[in-house]
Amino acid sequence: MIYTNDIIKKKKNRNKKIKTIIKIIMTPIIAIIVLSAIYICYLRFIKKDNNINILGFKHYIVMTGSMEPHYNIGDLVVVKEIKKEDIKLNDVITYSVNNTQDTISHRIIEIVEQDGEEYYRTKGDNNNAPDTDLVSFNNIQGKIVFKISKMGVIITELTTGTGIIIVFIVAILSYVHTNRKEERRIAREDARSRFNKPRYKKEEIIWIRVL
Repeated sequence: MIYTNDIIKKKKNRNKKIKTIIKIIMTPIIAIIVLSAIYICYLRFIKKDNNINILGFKHYIVMTGSMEPHYNIGDLVVVKEIKKEDIKLNDVITYSVNNTQDTISHRIIEIVEQDGEEYYRTKGDNNNAPDTDLVSFNNIQGKIVFKISKMGVIITELTTGTGIIIVFIVAILSYVHTNRKEERRIAREDARSRFNKPRYKKEEIIWIRVL
């Protein structure tokens, strides 16, 4: 395959356009993710709100070993809101305790009917006995749909004073590195322009053997 200077120039321009498009698409996405993370941390650790709802999903950090080995201390669990008719035995639900901000994630082992209402008997997989109190549907925050192992530990560490400082330093270093890289690129292009030394000569043809 033959690569002339014109072909190389066109490929560079095309790659540059692709990078620009990707940057335009990714910048708002990254911004949304970062702002969402900041907002979630604000609600959880400043406002002490443990029931943050995003598009019907909530997340919680496992604080005890009552559901080991399925859910371990420090895991991040994602909970999806669930309708009453969709609740069934063996579901692992997250429910609030006495209508407070405190929550428990345990497995449903029995569905009990009292006074025409359904209640749920729960138990931690690692506990020897069922929970004392029955759970009403109004206290259920949702059903666990998946977990991210140890992510809760990372989130907790990042929201401490030391964690925030580390994130801030990394962000500054990344910004400085990106700026310096761009400055070096501009300097190289400026040097080629001033000394009239193009990267590829007009007559130059590069031969590449295609295997």
